[in-house]
Amino acid sequence: MSIVARVFVVLNLLLSVIFLVFALQVWTAQTKWQKMYEAERKANIELKDKNQFVLVDLAKKNVQKEEVLRGRQQTITDLKVQVNDLRDRLLGVQGELGKAQASAQMQQVLNEELTRELNRRSEQLAKKNQIIIKQQQAVEVARQNETKVRNEKAELENDLNSLRSQFAQIMRDKKKMEQDLAEQTQRITSAIQKGVPMEMFYGQDPEAFQKPLPDARVLAVRPELDLVMISVGSNHGAKPGYRMTISRGAQFLAKAEIQKVYPDMCSARLFLKQGDVQVNDQAVSRVPGTGGGN
Repeated sequence: MSIVARVFVVLNLLLSVIFLVFALQVWTAQTKWQKMYEAERKANIELKDKNQFVLVDLAKKNVQKEEVLRGRQQTITDLKVQVNDLRDRLLGVQGELGKAQASAQMQQVLNEELTRELNRRSEQLAKKNQIIIKQQQAVEVARQNETKVRNEKAELENDLNSLRSQFAQIMRDKKKMEQDLAEQTQRITSAIQKGVPMEMFYGQDPEAFQKPLPDARVLAVRPELDLVMISVGSNHGAKPGYRMTISRGAQFLAKAEIQKVYPDMCSARLFLKQGDVQVNDQAVSRVPGTGGGN
């Protein structure tokens, strides 16, 4: 046998083996598909039976639901009838309520009018009461004023009588003083005519006999010597021995006795000091002068 024949034999053998394997696989697959088909068909039959059972059950439930729905529709119809009835009754009640409200409003208006009238009459009555009270108060005040006037008149009469008595007493005292003054004047005049010194009648105060000097002021001060210069001199009537009062406003400071006299000023010695004398302090005689100092 040639090599080519051998190759063909081997190739044929290989192809036979391959075909056998393929045929075996086809048979195996066919057998497997048949089993699967049978199982699927059986499952479909069971599923169909279940579906039929479910459909029957659903049909029963639909019938029951339709019966319930018809019952509910009847209930809804009855409720609609009741609602319409209630609506009609509500409309009637609303109409009656409107009438009642209108009547109540009318009554309220009447009550307000009556209240205003009552308030107006109450105000009038209160005003009349106030007028009566004021009249009573005026009468009481008039009575009090009358009583007060009577009391004041009595007091004035008493005061007038007292003043008359005092005036009479004053006139008597005046007359007596005039008589005493006339007697004293006559005695002094008689004594002076007989040569009695006037100092005996005025005491020992030298200022009682000095002439009045014009008001003056302090020009200079020597506190260590108790000496001052005052703005009055011989031209103003100042003389040695005259005394003046030194003050600052209402404050008394000292007395000053004139030592030396110049035409328009004088020197004086301080005594009875009550404070420090300064320039421009006031200097006056006991008897007020007729003019200001220079």
